[in-house]
Amino acid sequence: MRTSIALAFAAAAFAVPLDANIVTIVGPNGSGKTTLLDALRTALGIDCSAGRDYKRYVRRSDKPYAWLRMVVSNARNARGQLAFWPVTTPQVTLLCRIQRKGGDWERAYGIGAGDVPVERADDTGVVTWVGVRQYAAQLEGAGLTRAIKRVLALDQGHTDKLCEYSGQELLKLVFDVFGDQEVLDNYQKAREDQNGVARELETLDTQLAGLGLRVQEVEAEVRSFNEWTRLVDEALALQAEWVPRLRIAELHDGVRGGHSQVKGLRRDLADRQEALRNATARAITAEKRLEEADLQQVEVEQALDRAGVRLAAASAPEREAQALTNDKARLIGLIEKRSDGADLTRLAATAEQLRQERADLNGQSQKLASERTALTTRLAAMESGHRPESAEISQFRSALTQAGVGHTALADIVVIADESWQLAVESVLRSHRHILLLEDPGDEPRAFALGERHGYRHFIVPDREGAPPPKPDSLLQCLRFSARAPGWLLRLLNDIRCVEDTAQGAKLPKGQQWITRSGYSREHRGGRNVATVDFHFGRAAADQCRQRMARIDSELDGLPGRLKKLTAELAEIELTLSGFDAARQLADRAAEFDEAERALPTLNATREAAAADWQRLDAELKAQQLSIRGLVAEDATAKAKLTPLSASMPELGQRYAVSRSEQAKRIEALRHSWRGKPPLWRRKVGRDEALARFKTLSEAERELVRLQKTLNEENFVRDDRVVDRRNKLKADHNQLAERIEQQGAQLERARSTTDRARAQYINVLKATLRRYARNIERLGALAGIAVEVGYPHLASDDADLAQAALSVQFNFDQKGLIGLNDGEASGGQQVMKSMILLVGLMMEDDGAGGGFVFIDEPFAHLDIFNIDKVGAFLQATQAQYIVTTPNTHNVNVFKPSELTLLTQKRRPGDKLASPVAFLRRARASSPR
Repeated sequence: MRTSIALAFAAAAFAVPLDANIVTIVGPNGSGKTTLLDALRTALGIDCSAGRDYKRYVRRSDKPYAWLRMVVSNARNARGQLAFWPVTTPQVTLLCRIQRKGGDWERAYGIGAGDVPVERADDTGVVTWVGVRQYAAQLEGAGLTRAIKRVLALDQGHTDKLCEYSGQELLKLVFDVFGDQEVLDNYQKAREDQNGVARELETLDTQLAGLGLRVQEVEAEVRSFNEWTRLVDEALALQAEWVPRLRIAELHDGVRGGHSQVKGLRRDLADRQEALRNATARAITAEKRLEEADLQQVEVEQALDRAGVRLAAASAPEREAQALTNDKARLIGLIEKRSDGADLTRLAATAEQLRQERADLNGQSQKLASERTALTTRLAAMESGHRPESAEISQFRSALTQAGVGHTALADIVVIADESWQLAVESVLRSHRHILLLEDPGDEPRAFALGERHGYRHFIVPDREGAPPPKPDSLLQCLRFSARAPGWLLRLLNDIRCVEDTAQGAKLPKGQQWITRSGYSREHRGGRNVATVDFHFGRAAADQCRQRMARIDSELDGLPGRLKKLTAELAEIELTLSGFDAARQLADRAAEFDEAERALPTLNATREAAAADWQRLDAELKAQQLSIRGLVAEDATAKAKLTPLSASMPELGQRYAVSRSEQAKRIEALRHSWRGKPPLWRRKVGRDEALARFKTLSEAERELVRLQKTLNEENFVRDDRVVDRRNKLKADHNQLAERIEQQGAQLERARSTTDRARAQYINVLKATLRRYARNIERLGALAGIAVEVGYPHLASDDADLAQAALSVQFNFDQKGLIGLNDGEASGGQQVMKSMILLVGLMMEDDGAGGGFVFIDEPFAHLDIFNIDKVGAFLQATQAQYIVTTPNTHNVNVFKPSELTLLTQKRRPGDKLASPVAFLRRARASSPR
């Protein structure tokens, strides 16, 4: 594309031709070479170099506008289509108007048919004004490809230094020029957008979790509100329905029960009156019979007294006659012993033995009498509710009483419930008989001090406990305690098992304590017999005293006869030893003895008759006394029955009257409770329903109090709007969850689509690299330089794409391959490498050069040989170049140039610099 450009700045306007393959812009530094290139870029809709823009060049202008005009050919492409269709003129004018609007500069682009001057640009129908994007698309269709535009947009100084790029930078430049980088950037942007969506989903997940927690909190509040509503409804139902219904039911039951009670009391009162009449009659009858029996007993007693007098009168002569008969027999015995020649020494020994036996019998009698006296005292103490104590214990208990320390003995609170285990209980408690229990634990210090002072050897217990439930078959089960007892003693008794014999005890677990009825005990130390002979606890101790007293009485009853016999026998021996003359005594009293023997049978018969009469009357008296005792018991029984009956009559009558009054009140209350209530509440089915729900009215009232207390004390939610709030939050939660699910599915689809598309686009990238490789290899062949391209590994992976690098190596003069910027190439070689890399970006697929290139000072720092070599390369590529160079270079830099543009600095005193001058080479050019 051959072009000319017309520039208009303020009042100055100039035009320069650009219809040559190689255009050289020469001028000193700061003379506007780069400004001219930026003007071309702006006219073509390309960004300026080095971060500049068109506004930078017009900001100091005193005019409100600036124009850029380009006249270009409207040639046909390979398909025969006009470049600027539908414009059909051979030439087309491209216009850029930069105009100040509202304090800022704006640009506009226009396309006109033919050579349109600036002055006619605003005429109607001459120029078509389009937007920047539409203008760029129109130029791209005319042959200004993206690759050319990106090359033209390279900053000053970069066009001849492409060989200094790294492999990654060069690869990115290739992709950028051929339009692939934009696609990759779009893919990356899509990936970043997808990552942003993923982060947004994470944020939404966090919001969903928070919303879920809030929903749970509100659900709890709804449950609290529902619970409060339920409790309120229950309380209202109780207060308005169930309590009145239960009151009616209980009043009805009370009336029915009261009716039965009144009826029963009336019946009891009648029965009691009848019983009182019968008891009174029986008491009167018993009293009369008792009086008659008393009179009969007096008569029998008088007859018995008379019979006793007759018996005494008959017994005295008989005893005297019997005594004389006994004396005669004794004298005859003494005479017989004297006649036998008895040994006086033996008689003396016998007499001494009899005296010792009499002394022993007297001592035994006294001992038994003393023991009986002690047993009598002991029994009297037991029957009075106390246990006998030793003097030591009595003295100490007296000291406690005088000190005001209330106490009781263990034996006073023990009751034997099962007397068959009396021996076992006595054996275990033997060492604990005299334990004293304090009434007040606070008296412990004083009690212990007195115990120390008196040397009391038994326990004084301040702490007492109630008896626990006894274990089955335990020794505690055999006892009862009338007061609190020591806890350790209760546990001891509860841990001892009662067994019938040692064989049963041996079957118990090891370590279990047990005891038999006979008092054989097993404990942790082993087994032993702990049976005791005397009892101290319960009623059995008193029975034991009574049994011993009976045995003593039996022994004492036989002792007088034995003593009398011993005394008589001893008297006879003593008379013999004293030389008593029994024969003379017998002879002197012979008449007396004979008279007694003759009268004795008559006297005996008289006494026996009197004795029989007395015995008959005595038996009759005893029978009478027995009958009287029965009559006395009968009279007492009758009076005993009569007394409570008489005493209970007023109380029973009062109860009957009170019951009738209360029944009347209940009936009135029931009638009052019925008023205004539904009929169902009064019927039996309604009462049964209420009683089935709550057993009693008290239960319902307690439940009502409990509900009211709960409603008053518990922190319930009472706002019904919490349900709407819950529903709104649940709806928001479900909506957000659905949104997250949808966006998550969309994200997965987008990721999958993007990954597949980028994976497929890798083939396009590889094709681009192959195209670029062919271009630079052809360009190298034109310059006589071997070029080898190392393709990077391309995969649909961010890391691989980010690390991918294009490797290009050059072989100058068959000296071996060198890289892009490895320090082995000369300055000319570096420029040649950059030119090859740069021009390869714009070559067509058929290998022909295309477009044009801005090259900033490519001949800098080159010698003459290399300048010629670079110039020859530029001519061989058949592309259009606009080259800048300072005016200090060797003239060989102008050798390839067909058109030279000269820029100059503004002279001092001039407002503007001189217009650009140009020189055209005389030989013919080969337009393209």
